Amino acid sequence: MSISTLIFYLFRLIRDGHKWQYKNINGKGDKPKLYFSFLQYIAICISIYFIITKPSGLSSFTSDCILGCLSIMVALFISLLIVLYDKSGQIISKEQDSSKKLHSWNFIYQFNALTSYAVLLSIFVIVLVVITIMLDVQINIFDYYFIPPSQWTVVSIFLFFKCLGIILVRFCISYFLIDFFIISLYSVCSIYQFMYLEYKKEEPKLLVYNEKSINESFKEEYGFNVLYIKIPLIIILSLIFMFLIIQLIKVVP
Repeated sequence: MSISTLIFYLFRLIRDGHKWQYKNINGKGDKPKLYFSFLQYIAICISIYFIITKPSGLSSFTSDCILGCLSIMVALFISLLIVLYDKSGQIISKEQDSSKKLHSWNFIYQFNALTSYAVLLSIFVIVLVVITIMLDVQINIFDYYFIPPSQWTVVSIFLFFKCLGIILVRFCISYFLIDFFIISLYSVCSIYQFMYLEYKKEEPKLLVYNEKSINESFKEEYGFNVLYIKIPLIIILSLIFMFLIIQLIKVVP
């Protein structure tokens, strides 16, 4: 495979991975207005918290655990993709009605996109962790501080970009590791949603295309509004932000 072909399919995989995070089994759903989802904003907060509370980065033991777990998950997900391809002819058949065929096709496309994207994220995290291990980057970022422009030298500028690169790498490791588990959760929900609809179709008087909002469906299913869950999560997120600000104030000289 040429480099151009590799880049082309990597960009397509990333595009489909982003696209199918927000769609349901009917192929409907829009991206968040602020680009990231609520869970991804939590991942960003956790990553910032990790950088502040772990200024020296990951320990060798933690890095080894991450590499081992992600390697196992990559092998598992690739096996699932191969099995899905092998069984796709049974999932989508010519005898199916149009609604079932649509659900089957959306499920295969969604699961393939999300699982492949999760594999890509895990490979990316593995590469970053391996780089940090090979370069033995155990720098405490709080040992460095800003100096006025009049004292800038070539060495100080180099150290600035070095620390900036280390911070970005640590942030990417933390964020994409959490995002990997978020995407894996989406994949599990995709399987559940498909199987749920297939089982529910056997019930009489079932509306296959139930276009109720998720808030109405949640309230009808569980008897209370989903806001009762969202509000505590928002409060927790706000507390994390406040804690990060307090930590930054304490650390910055």
